[in-house]
Amino acid sequence: MDLETLWQMLTDTKFLGVSLADAIGKIVLVVVVTVSAYVIQRLVSRLAKKVLDAAQVPSASIIINILRGLIWSLGLITIIEPVFGIKPTAFIAALGVGSVALSLGMQDTVSNIIGGLTLMLSRVIEPGDAIKIGDFTGVVADINWRSTNVRDAYGQENIIPNSVLSKTALVKLSDYTRSRCQISIVIKHGTDLNEVVADIAREARDVLGSRVDLETGVEVFIEGFDISGIQAKANVHLVRGVSFDEARTMLAQRLVSRPWVAHFG
Repeated sequence: MDLETLWQMLTDTKFLGVSLADAIGKIVLVVVVTVSAYVIQRLVSRLAKKVLDAAQVPSASIIINILRGLIWSLGLITIIEPVFGIKPTAFIAALGVGSVALSLGMQDTVSNIIGGLTLMLSRVIEPGDAIKIGDFTGVVADINWRSTNVRDAYGQENIIPNSVLSKTALVKLSDYTRSRCQISIVIKHGTDLNEVVADIAREARDVLGSRVDLETGVEVFIEGFDISGIQAKANVHLVRGVSFDEARTMLAQRLVSRPWVAHFG
């Protein structure tokens, strides 16, 4: 069978009103566009990350994901007429009409996307920032199209919707504050406070070792006096990644036997 005969057979043979030749052509077009879109979005993602890093814009996934969405949308528009017979202008117009109804059901999603872009572009928070929201404290791991992932002291990632985060008052913690592990202590009356500071610093370095940030060290602040003793807070600054609860427990167990401790607050 020569090529001309084969081509004629493919042209004459139809399935659901479409010739095999046309079907093969459409399949090849879909495959080519899909592969091209995949390669382009990979290259654009890498380039965008480099550009964002050079411009000192945090490379959170929300910006990269939006670029990927645009590239795949262009790929869909490219094949929609030759494969499905739908004109791109008619498709876009239909989307415009349908988006009104769609947006009513996707208000939260749209709000999350806008909230995430607002947080990123205004640099309110960036990946790596330590933040405090109410009683919750953690480090921003990522900002994506729907939510912000915040990792707490236990290593657990907490998912906070961008729309909620953009409307909630938060505190962006400094390096000094984020490293501070506090222990409330009541000191016996008549104790030499200089001795207390030196004792806490010595015990913290002994029991916690490399977990203590030697540059910032240990601080003790007096908060008041009452009949039970001197109300104080000991701030032990820890390096990143150390569990505050574990460090607090280890240090309290070591300090409980010190003669100047009345009790822990």
